[in-house]
Amino acid sequence: MKNKFILPLVVLGSSVFGQFNVSGQIENYANKPVLVKIFENAEMKLINNAITDNNGNFSVKVPKAYNGFVRIDLPTGENLSLLTDNKNLKFKTVSGQEMSTKLEILEGNTQKEYNKVLALQPLNEIQNQVFPYLMQMYKPTDEFYTAMVKEDKRIKELKRNENFSPLITYINELNDLKQKAQTNKDAETLNEIVNHFVKDDVRLEQSGMFNDLVFAYINGKLAAANNQDVEGNLIAATDEILAKTDIKTTRGQNVLTTILNFVPEKEYANFHKKYVDKVKGLTSNVTDQLKKKVGQSASMQAGSKVPNITFPQPVNGKKSLYDIKADQKLIVFWASWCPACQQEIPHIKEFYKNFKSKGGEIVAISLDYDQTAFNSATKDLPWYNYTDLLRWDSPIAAEFGIESTPTLILVDKDNKLIKKVHHISELEVSK
Repeated sequence: MKNKFILPLVVLGSSVFGQFNVSGQIENYANKPVLVKIFENAEMKLINNAITDNNGNFSVKVPKAYNGFVRIDLPTGENLSLLTDNKNLKFKTVSGQEMSTKLEILEGNTQKEYNKVLALQPLNEIQNQVFPYLMQMYKPTDEFYTAMVKEDKRIKELKRNENFSPLITYINELNDLKQKAQTNKDAETLNEIVNHFVKDDVRLEQSGMFNDLVFAYINGKLAAANNQDVEGNLIAATDEILAKTDIKTTRGQNVLTTILNFVPEKEYANFHKKYVDKVKGLTSNVTDQLKKKVGQSASMQAGSKVPNITFPQPVNGKKSLYDIKADQKLIVFWASWCPACQQEIPHIKEFYKNFKSKGGEIVAISLDYDQTAFNSATKDLPWYNYTDLLRWDSPIAAEFGIESTPTLILVDKDNKLIKKVHHISELEVSK
């Protein structure tokens, strides 16, 4: 079944009846932020966030029906992926390197069952990646070949004996296909991938393997191409899969968003232009992710107006980026935890003296996650400073297409892009 847009009534029903809680206790992690994310249209999205209490406890609500992986992120880099069939999750663990090994599931039978799958994972990798490679080196009559066939049969029997639930069985099937595609790029494997894209429901997007399977398909098509025209082959492969998934559907648009994300625009400008134009010509609904990807390509071109940034609380008396009036503005994306940013800040301070005197202003958007660290880092910075404490999950960073820090964006008095650079030395401000 193709994943077409759902009627508003169904969406409302999901919101009302699909709510479940994610709660946990993280030892040695008191009064700190926790980010809870789910896959939406195959992209990881922040759905809720919380601050732990004095004992490291937190609880948030997922406000929609969901059958897939929920990720618990700590801004320090640690994370957990937990599988749910639209039911409450509750766990206990410790912060730091043992976060996964010390994990205890208190509520959530699907994740408890999935732990058995994880125990089998090393055998799955041998079965799907090692055996196919080794079997090419031996004859079917060889003793070692026979032993591998026997062990392959034993592993399959172990999986069958577990009697997994439908969601676990589905996740296992996708994982097996993903591993198979790493070594086998034949037509049969690629057809299996396409069949999932054409027939599966929204669990495919929520599985965490959607992007991997899109990449495997495109990579397989490129490997099978009989010429060296990479961009032409990319277009042919993309056209083929879009013809089968239908760009007018959510599924087709999720496929295209994924491809646009991993094909670099700088190297394949014609490829991006073709599909950006194609999306802009659609009369059907377009997913937010694809809108953002296409809009990003257009809005961050020189001469285009950059998005506004609205501050929940006024910053130095201003409510938004557009409220800050200046002949030119330099928008600086940085973070207190970023070593390269710390090296750049003194040079930006020096630049600011002359820039300010000529009618310029700096608006610094920090990808911080700790309020105390942000306050300490900005106490001597004389310009406008703001953070939403969401690190790389900041919607501002996503809207501006920020992929690394520091990134500096120079705009004119009308908030139109002049230049985007990564070091202040690359800027020559003209009046």
